[in-house]
Amino acid sequence: MCDRSRIICMPEPRGNAVTLTGHAYSWIRTEILSGRLPAGSPLRLAALARGLSVSMSVVREALTRLSEQGLVNASPNQGFRVASLSREDLADLTSLRADLECMAFEGSIAAGDIQWEGAVVSAHHVLERTPITLPGSAVANDEWIVAHAAFHDALYAGCGSPRLLALVRSLRDSAEVYRQWSGPLGEETGRDVAGEHQALMELATGRRIEEASEMLRAHLWRTTNLLLSNHDTRRRVEQAETTGS
Repeated sequence: MCDRSRIICMPEPRGNAVTLTGHAYSWIRTEILSGRLPAGSPLRLAALARGLSVSMSVVREALTRLSEQGLVNASPNQGFRVASLSREDLADLTSLRADLECMAFEGSIAAGDIQWEGAVVSAHHVLERTPITLPGSAVANDEWIVAHAAFHDALYAGCGSPRLLALVRSLRDSAEVYRQWSGPLGEETGRDVAGEHQALMELATGRRIEEASEMLRAHLWRTTNLLLSNHDTRRRVEQAETTGS
């Protein structure tokens, strides 16, 4: 099934209203996080409903859920749009992420059991064996993105607070939109991302709470600074191409 204008081909949804809403939510969320629905772009209820073969009320409920997570903006006059992005918001987002993720990480190290340690080591094993990019591409490998999220989930899973973990995941989704916004990460920065993840794993299993928390905070801010640098560079190139200089 395809909408030949905006919506790409999608599988035929089946099930009750709850299942259909979940299907619409998952598809729209994936399109936003992948960058295929760009920041600030309008989300037309009729077009989405037609493309997904569901009712507009189902789409509206899915978009409302996404707005609660900060991925979609809802306005009485303008309807729904993919959330707009800014340097200031990214800095604010990173500051909040760092506080909450460090809280979860510290709690996990303090309370996590042997099973938690094993899950951290296992998740790191998968991550370190998954290439960040595929051959000939500077764009992050989808499998690495999944493995990276799973590793960070494992780091925090022992904290014992489902609400904190839900907040952490929601903010990480918002940060993923910024990763797409910044353009390809590239490999020319000299940053040892794998080494940072190795250090986080070792500090976690070594129960070195203070060092682990400091390392995680630095890890998150390095990513943000790289995203901002990439975005600024991309804008300068685009402006130069536009002016012919």
